[in-house]
Amino acid sequence: MSKSAERLSPRAMELLSATDSERLEHIDKPVFITYGRASDILAEMEELLVHPKTNRMPNILIVGQSDNGKTEILKEFLKRHPAEDRRELDSIYAPVIYIQSPPGPNEDLFLDKMLMMLGETVKANDTPRRKLIHLIEILERIQTRVLLVDELNALLAGSVTKQRFFLNMLKYISNESKISIVAAGTVEAEYAVNSDPQLKSRFPLRPLPIWKEDKVFRDLLYNFEYVLPLKQSSEIYKGEIASMLYGLSEGVIGEVAKILRSAAKLAITTKVERITLDVIAKCPYVVRNKSGDDKSI
Repeated sequence: MSKSAERLSPRAMELLSATDSERLEHIDKPVFITYGRASDILAEMEELLVHPKTNRMPNILIVGQSDNGKTEILKEFLKRHPAEDRRELDSIYAPVIYIQSPPGPNEDLFLDKMLMMLGETVKANDTPRRKLIHLIEILERIQTRVLLVDELNALLAGSVTKQRFFLNMLKYISNESKISIVAAGTVEAEYAVNSDPQLKSRFPLRPLPIWKEDKVFRDLLYNFEYVLPLKQSSEIYKGEIASMLYGLSEGVIGEVAKILRSAAKLAITTKVERITLDVIAKCPYVVRNKSGDDKSI
């Protein structure tokens, strides 16, 4: 059965008349799949963006298992609010900034990464204090409102004392720049924040739990199929296929994406043009997992 316009995104419909290589290239491109929990968190982040400047800006800590959508939420928010040149300011305008935590609670490395990302030259003899003051000046100049800090769980590579020092530095940046911080990490990040009652109160938890095999998961699969440029309807959100995808992914959204991307490419190259139980079982990603090879693709 051919796909109807309602079953595909406008871009996916447009690609049905493209070459196989163009469709394969499209499938490899990252795409944000909407679902309820992510939409709620993104809506809350939008509120942070317009929150009046106060002495205690609201923050968020997004916590979830590895590969369960944390980074995708942060990057989707960044994509919605990109930096732009503002000639009248003689500077860029960057309402949202994204950075990944350094390996370990190393405030000097964090400040170096932030400054270099913002186009600043880092001097070897600059002290962390001077770098911090300079960073705050820049954040005010480019009118940053939300700082996204990914992989906060990397903090646990250092001592508890260093962890708290690093987290207090983030709190200081938030206080001085009057910006909100949205941090993301695994449950270890929650442990680090909860070690200090003041920090815990500043970073309310927004969990991303493992998916259950229910209607919400099937809705997610429907949204995945909506963006895949396959010529035949797969209905991966129904029956045995949905159950198979849940079992193989173990309820982790990143695994769902990798399986479906691999299966969709196989469906194109074999001219099947739909994702079936057999296509899923034979797709390279699933075959590699069964053989115990590296999961990365």
